[in-house]
Amino acid sequence: MKSKFLYFCTLFHILLSGPLQGQTAAESFMSRTEIIGTLYSSFHFQLNEQNLGFDVERAYLGFTTQTNEKFALIMKLDIGSPDDVSAYSRIKRYAYFKNAAMVYSDGKFTIRGGIIDTYQFKFQERFWARRYIYRSFQDEYRFTPSADIGIGLSYDPNDWLTADISFMNGEGYTKLQVDNSFKTGLGLTLQPYKFLSFRLYYDFISKNEVLQSTFALFAGFRIEKFNLGAEMNYRVNDEHFTDRNKWGYSIYSTYHFARRWEVFGRFDFLTSKTLEGEDYGWNYSNDGSALMGGVQFAPTRFLKLALNYRDWVPYPPNLDSSHFIYLNLEFKL
Repeated sequence: MKSKFLYFCTLFHILLSGPLQGQTAAESFMSRTEIIGTLYSSFHFQLNEQNLGFDVERAYLGFTTQTNEKFALIMKLDIGSPDDVSAYSRIKRYAYFKNAAMVYSDGKFTIRGGIIDTYQFKFQERFWARRYIYRSFQDEYRFTPSADIGIGLSYDPNDWLTADISFMNGEGYTKLQVDNSFKTGLGLTLQPYKFLSFRLYYDFISKNEVLQSTFALFAGFRIEKFNLGAEMNYRVNDEHFTDRNKWGYSIYSTYHFARRWEVFGRFDFLTSKTLEGEDYGWNYSNDGSALMGGVQFAPTRFLKLALNYRDWVPYPPNLDSSHFIYLNLEFKL
């Protein structure tokens, strides 16, 4: 299987690069290509319902290759289950192009075009560093997709400042563009000191004469064995419905107490605006708070294991809380 995939990558690169000389082309390609392979899996036990189960949550397969000093090609498949509440949805698997893009970089200026990772929460996701356990706030609570079709530009004038702008489909990488609306995003990342970082982000998209916009603020502190991050996110006119605003925050921290061991914790809070004549927020059935914490062990650079507790406490008093014990696994080439 792996050899067939490598053969496909080699052939695709040759077609892009023009005529090359047999073995020399293949050797040149392979020396500048990195295979992408990632697997997320878990075992969980729900404390209040007394049920348990195994799950293969997601897999990524692809490659990235440097075609020359300034151009690179990224191709990555996202293989996972559909967003479906059906009891049988988890056994289904669909493959999407998570990335299918060309990248141009001259050191300080980078352009990405095609199906690309979005900029809005990637910095926060890298700081959290546990996507295999729980998605970052904006991804988990449907503030924005993790990848989309469009173009993104970033500029790094120095070591402490990065500015980015993006023009995206706005529907996400699993959906086709079905209207004439596009999302514009603006971001600024500052790292005045090695131990301190900030991220500001704003995007907007207009549809049916209703402007949906998102504002995000992040601050992070990191020293050798300890880090602490906090983010706030605010959405105005969610899904282009007037006054359907929602917002929340997330706080997360890690402490490395041994060479391959660390403990981590996180708290999320999500709420929504109460409309006129209503007693609760418009999104109250999904509003609530999440708490998680655990220990991670990394026996090799390819593998991470995490034993953790997590819960979800819904805002409506008539809904039951959920409490879980998880054993999560990440395998990454």
